[in-house]
Amino acid sequence: MGTLFPATGRRPGARQFWLRYASRPRGRLLLDEGAVRAVLERHASLLAAGITGLAGDFLADDPVELVGPDGAVVARGLVAYDAREMPGLLGRKTADLPPEHRREVVHRDEMVLVGR
Repeated sequence: MGTLFPATGRRPGARQFWLRYASRPRGRLLLDEGAVRAVLERHASLLAAGITGLAGDFLADDPVELVGPDGAVVARGLVAYDAREMPGLLGRKTADLPPEHRREVVHRDEMVLVGR
């Protein structure tokens, strides 16, 4: 009697659920193909070296979309920097950045995959 719905995977945490379904992105970070692979396949944090451009006016801790070279949204995450700080970081390796900017742009714990 009744209907059985078997579990189909791990349930996302409340923060991940909010980030994917309820947050409103304040901007976009445009990624190169290497960064897209790192985010999707290795579930790695996003570093400045993989970012080719940005759009929007966002502040640190705002939700942003991570967009691949083909224009497809691959993830959403909370960005660690303001939009005005980002142009000087784009495409640069972590070792080439000043010490106060040597952290992930979007940490993997603050990111949820949404595409592909």
